[in-house]
Amino acid sequence: MYKTFGRRILVLCLAAALFLAAYATARYYSPSLIAHVVKQALIEKAPAGMNPTLVGERFERFMAAVPSDDKLEKMLALSNYLEKVQKLTPAELERLLANGE
Repeated sequence: MYKTFGRRILVLCLAAALFLAAYATARYYSPSLIAHVVKQALIEKAPAGMNPTLVGERFERFMAAVPSDDKLEKMLALSNYLEKVQKLTPAELERLLANGE
């Protein structure tokens, strides 16, 4: 009986350790994942005729200029705005990426 109890405790400890490792990994990589998704959405919704590479580089410069404490908030705000529009106008793109530069 004690052997099975010990094994159950071991399995629970391993499951908890796996959960904590997954949680830590998700916390570490979530800003990078959000940045990638926002960048791709921005490129997808950029005005026709704009170079996708330039839009991506502009987003990178914009995010580099944002203070590190505000980056996640800024990306989430951009994501919320991009969800609501089908295509950006040049003026909208300029307004979205001009605040941090």
